[in-house]
Amino acid sequence: MKKILFLVVLLCLCFLKELFAHEVNYQVEEAKGVCVSFFFAGGEPMNYAEIEVYESEEKIPFQKARADKNGIFCFMPDKKGIWKVRAQGETEHGLHAAEVAIKVKEDLSIEGFKKPLVATYTKLFIALGIAGWLVGLTGVYLFWKHKQSR
Repeated sequence: MKKILFLVVLLCLCFLKELFAHEVNYQVEEAKGVCVSFFFAGGEPMNYAEIEVYESEEKIPFQKARADKNGIFCFMPDKKGIWKVRAQGETEHGLHAAEVAIKVKEDLSIEGFKKPLVATYTKLFIALGIAGWLVGLTGVYLFWKHKQSR
């Protein structure tokens, strides 16, 4: 009887790993990371945008994910370097994309990031666009006036 009990206990120990095979464990830690907020020109968040993170010049993404409903995406870089985060979101006007290059230091903190030219000089581009429209409308008006004076 003792031998049978011993064999049953031994058999149970052999399958102990399989008994917990479908168990999922987790751990919650407070850690620093990189968070990027994506939004459209009007300030509306780029909610649930498709995100790809690339390390330096890698072709295969380090991570693929989605931004949250507020257009925010966070990740944990595992080494220093330039990290590129690409976001692609959709509106009624179609797909819109953005890419930000983030420089990460040795201690995995952010050293800085590079904004695209349009994001850096948005007001200038808007002013140039309005000026272009005004010049165009003036040209059409002068052409029309010249044609009527003949």
